[in-house]
Amino acid sequence: MSARDSNFTQFEIQASEDKGKTVDIREGIASFSYYENILSNFITASVSVIESGTRTGQDRGGVTEGLLNYLPVRGGEEVRMKAKDSFGNVIDFSKYELYVNTVSVPNADATVSSIEFGLVSKEYFSNEKTRVVKRYEGKINETVKKILDEILKTKHYKSENLEDVSNAYAFIGNDRKPFYTCSWLGTKSIPAKDYGKTAGFLFYQTQDGFCFKSVDGLLKGTSKGKYRFTDSTATLPKGEKKILSYDINKNIDVQTDMMLGVYHNRTIYFDPYAFRVDVKTFDITKQKNISHSGKPSGFNFVNKQFTDTPTRLMSTILDVGTLPIGKDSTAQLEYWKSDKGKTNDKVIERQVQSIMRYNQLFTIRASITVEGDFSLRAGDVIECIFPSRKGLGTAPQKDKSTSEKYTIATLCHYITPERCLTRLGLVRDSFAK
Repeated sequence: MSARDSNFTQFEIQASEDKGKTVDIREGIASFSYYENILSNFITASVSVIESGTRTGQDRGGVTEGLLNYLPVRGGEEVRMKAKDSFGNVIDFSKYELYVNTVSVPNADATVSSIEFGLVSKEYFSNEKTRVVKRYEGKINETVKKILDEILKTKHYKSENLEDVSNAYAFIGNDRKPFYTCSWLGTKSIPAKDYGKTAGFLFYQTQDGFCFKSVDGLLKGTSKGKYRFTDSTATLPKGEKKILSYDINKNIDVQTDMMLGVYHNRTIYFDPYAFRVDVKTFDITKQKNISHSGKPSGFNFVNKQFTDTPTRLMSTILDVGTLPIGKDSTAQLEYWKSDKGKTNDKVIERQVQSIMRYNQLFTIRASITVEGDFSLRAGDVIECIFPSRKGLGTAPQKDKSTSEKYTIATLCHYITPERCLTRLGLVRDSFAK
């Protein structure tokens, strides 16, 4: 199967200076990889192109020259591409373009040489050109939207992917980069539906645009599909797709989790206004309202004799009265008078909760390879069915401890002239019961 006929319907690079000059590189593509990651603020891609140096520049008197000098490619060129998988799903960057970030020629002296282009989203460059400067206040998700609109000047997001946050926060940008600021705000965010029970948001980009979602929101998502591994050639149940290969890493490290205070910690909060100290203890075994991977399963894995006392001690100064909300000094003063003990940063309600959830998210890790499926996104939830004993018998039993819903943490679509595959890095915060 050729890349032109079966996968790519468009793949062209446009010259930076001459907007009317483009080169269609579909015939020369050796491989294309596209990446998403819930821990990355931007999407990336790479494409390897084979060329023999026989392109004719007709506008230059028929001079034979390579792609790099014909356009020329010097970095920052627009790349428009569109491809379809075997299920009919489309990956489309024909209107929201990618841009050339890196160019390398591994073997420039060969008769047939290859060129490797590293591609990124436009906001990757915008993040380097802009800074968050002014003062912001209000609900954190609304502030993230303002940064996208006013600083990065992008509309590449869907409103439903900017999850509602319960707490407001006032701050001054202090010349921080937009990506850093949005990720930093994520650590201070509390989901609207679980105030005080859990915290922590992630800011990342997918094919659909930027996302600002809570850890719990990712774990509780509705399944986008069911995938099964089987050695048998029998037809899969209706609606299921085949896992071609997989690897499961039960990533439990009790000592590290104890050091980070995931299970039990104590925090000292100092109020500089009232000159008062409060001590709060967090014990995960007593948090009955914390769900695991979207289910109210409770705490059920790690010997409780190692979680009965605090293993991490923390201290912090409460943000009291420094940046009260209000459009002017009069409004800010009235807001502060209404509740003088009200904190700007809800650190008591979010600090230990976010520490716990960020670290728990990657407790169970799995990697699977499936036939190319462009409908999937980083942050989606899928259900996987793994055998209890791989390769034994024609109908192996399901492994009940690992066959559950997982969140897609990393995603790679890999296309060559022969195959189209999707590699998924999956995470889960606990074993199934």
